[in-house]
Amino acid sequence: MIHSVREVGQRALLIEVTAEKDHPALMAQLTEQPFTGQIDAIPGVKTALVDFRRRRDAQAALKQAKRLKLRRRKVAPADEAAGDEAFAGERAGATNPAVDRPTPVRPEAQIPQAYAPALALQPREAVVEVLPAPDGEAYGQILVQDMGRYGLGARGVGRAGPADFSAARQANRLIGNDDSAAVFEIFGGGLSVRLCHTSILAVTGAEVSLEVITREAAPTSRGGTEVAQTTERTRTAPGRAPFWVFPGEVLHLGPQQRGVYSYLGISGGLEAPVVLGSASTDTDAGIGPAPVQVGDRFGLAGAASRFVGIASVAPTPLPLPQEATMLRYVPGPRVEYFGTRRASTAGLARLEGQPWEVMAESSRASLVLDGDDPIRRTQPEALPAEPLMRGSICITDSGQPAVALAEHPVTSSAPVLGVVVREDLSLAAQLPRGAEVRFQAVDPETLGPVRTR
Repeated sequence: MIHSVREVGQRALLIEVTAEKDHPALMAQLTEQPFTGQIDAIPGVKTALVDFRRRRDAQAALKQAKRLKLRRRKVAPADEAAGDEAFAGERAGATNPAVDRPTPVRPEAQIPQAYAPALALQPREAVVEVLPAPDGEAYGQILVQDMGRYGLGARGVGRAGPADFSAARQANRLIGNDDSAAVFEIFGGGLSVRLCHTSILAVTGAEVSLEVITREAAPTSRGGTEVAQTTERTRTAPGRAPFWVFPGEVLHLGPQQRGVYSYLGISGGLEAPVVLGSASTDTDAGIGPAPVQVGDRFGLAGAASRFVGIASVAPTPLPLPQEATMLRYVPGPRVEYFGTRRASTAGLARLEGQPWEVMAESSRASLVLDGDDPIRRTQPEALPAEPLMRGSICITDSGQPAVALAEHPVTSSAPVLGVVVREDLSLAAQLPRGAEVRFQAVDPETLGPVRTR
């Protein structure tokens, strides 16, 4: 039977059954008769997270879900064993010391061996080549990312995709690509690439210096003998705007000056191995193209366009230096785990009532925060593993919040106090170590502030 149906964030529902034995019937119902607009149904131990395309689809499904009549079905032994394996990690209480919360569980038995980390693709015709870092500089993590994998939550596969999906989408739109075209994601350092063909490029996300270096032969005469020499010219390229790079020229991105993740898009999109329907690299699960290395060469996945977009398309925000960044969130679904009889929203008040500092342990998986006044849990009983969605504010055993980002665990036993709204997720990903964060509860429909005290 259905025990409860809770709204999660702006357009998702968390459906909970009365007993664990009812869960297979719930997942069968969601698979065979999905709700209108349903794009994914991710199983927990006693719950299922149903994600929708639009908020109005989630609102319509809310009433229907409360009236669901489940028919218990016999579960084949093989399926039951697979389900036990899927949640073995959570029930054992495995933790990640960096964020003090359950690690992601991805049932490898359900992922074919062909989807192991992909080898570097040998392009039909190389268009861009990754060069060594200039003297005195070092590369950080460089990945290939598209918009990620959708609809695979039931198989234990997360969406991944770019940490700042708004910036990645903006890079593609500026150069005439489809939103889903693969781009470079650069974290913790710069990048130098040589172009083999005339190309239109765009760099978005974190603020970086952009230089295009042209080397030309300049023969000179010494004592009547011609000596081959090379001259070097440098021009500045604009950020968040399309620009041309010609054959043999080198584009150099400096280290991030404001923000964390930069995105380099090339007209036509990067050619990269497609794994489970996506060219996105999921470093946590080891799925997708291998991290980019010096010497890698990439072709184009599609035809290069001569279209140049409008520089102001889809502007993406960056945190302001020396200022606290406000992240808006929708309370729930597990507010009661931090409330009291007299103050049911005590956890929300503590979340909003103090500044939080971004810690060095933050990554593509989560934004790890630390504050002076931990959020105390008032319900001691363990929470059976539940599905997570991007933006979930998980409260760790130490009472500190961690915001789920691109490579968040598929499920977790850490109660979720709220969900950061989609409009602020890209901003959250761009917060550097030491940045100050505050939270503001908002209405999921209007995004207007709501009182939680």
